[in-house]
Amino acid sequence: MLSRRLLALLIKESTELLRNRQLVIFLTLAPILSMVIFGYVLNSNVNHLRLSILDQNQGAMSRDFINAFTENHIFLVDRYSNTQQDLTQQVAQGKVDAGLMIPPTFSRDLLQIGKAEVGFVIDGINAYSSGLAKGYVAQITTQFNLSLLKQYQPLSLDFKLPLQPQITFRYNPGTLDSWFFVPGVIGAIMTLSAILAAAVEAVREKDQGTLEQLLMTPVASTSILISKIAPISGLLSVTLLMCFATAHWIFQIPFRGNVFLLLIFSILFIQIGVSIGLAISAFSRNKLQTILIGIFLNIPIILLGGAVTSINSMPLLFRWIAQMNPLYHYLIILRGILLKGVGLEVWGVNAIAMVLFAVTTLFVSARHYRSQLN
Repeated sequence: MLSRRLLALLIKESTELLRNRQLVIFLTLAPILSMVIFGYVLNSNVNHLRLSILDQNQGAMSRDFINAFTENHIFLVDRYSNTQQDLTQQVAQGKVDAGLMIPPTFSRDLLQIGKAEVGFVIDGINAYSSGLAKGYVAQITTQFNLSLLKQYQPLSLDFKLPLQPQITFRYNPGTLDSWFFVPGVIGAIMTLSAILAAAVEAVREKDQGTLEQLLMTPVASTSILISKIAPISGLLSVTLLMCFATAHWIFQIPFRGNVFLLLIFSILFIQIGVSIGLAISAFSRNKLQTILIGIFLNIPIILLGGAVTSINSMPLLFRWIAQMNPLYHYLIILRGILLKGVGLEVWGVNAIAMVLFAVTTLFVSARHYRSQLN
């Protein structure tokens, strides 16, 4: 049996634990939310690949072939193109994941020659999803070939495939996984580092009482806030440059776009992370609590940012939530500049979202940080 002293200590410590509402909420809700997010987001299946179609044949056979893609949940016909250049631009701008090009002589070649070619353009940035897309294209084409053979000629041992897809991978011809994951890892590392570094540093000053010393100086609170953000942002910017250089040297990640724009939005993204960290410090009582909150907050930011998996493979709800994630917009800009060489005309909306995030997080962090100074 438990002694009275031990029982009293257990009751005392349990009461103290339950009084810490933030810790109780973190220990109960955080594992459940993380499990749900991991379960939905870390999905190896690739569904709802956005497909653009250029049908220059406009015949019954071409419509049957298009229907073969729309009858499954793998491809989603998102839009139609009028020219090959229009289709290629849609892939470059990230509006679609793949493009199907059916030539004008599609039906005639099948009926007269017995074979025809169709073109597929696949966005190869995500090597995993593009590889699966290639497999799905081959599978659907094979099924369509079998239906053609059953319809127009009896099956024989001399089996020939009437339809032959010509698949082209854009922006990642070698379908290297590192070209997708390395930029995502860079974004994830910068997110984790900026948030935790700023939050822990601010809480450390709170514990040491240096904030009270700053109050005694004739310096405005805005200047104090800037002095907290600038050094951490500067150091992380240098780290980011080293990450870019290492990625280019070791993984041969290309730099196809405007490096100046890349640096501007990278620094802006770091500032967003630092501002979030300062806001966290305003709600934290000690360093341990700050680290726990920071880690818990970083998990959904990284997973829902497209750092390790494609956003398009997530359920619709999580795709909507991802739109409110600064990492999601930064990775679109980062991969667009590095791998596609595109500019503001493609990711302008994401750039606007980044600016709005920067202004909002800076305002929120400044307001809560000033409350500690006043």
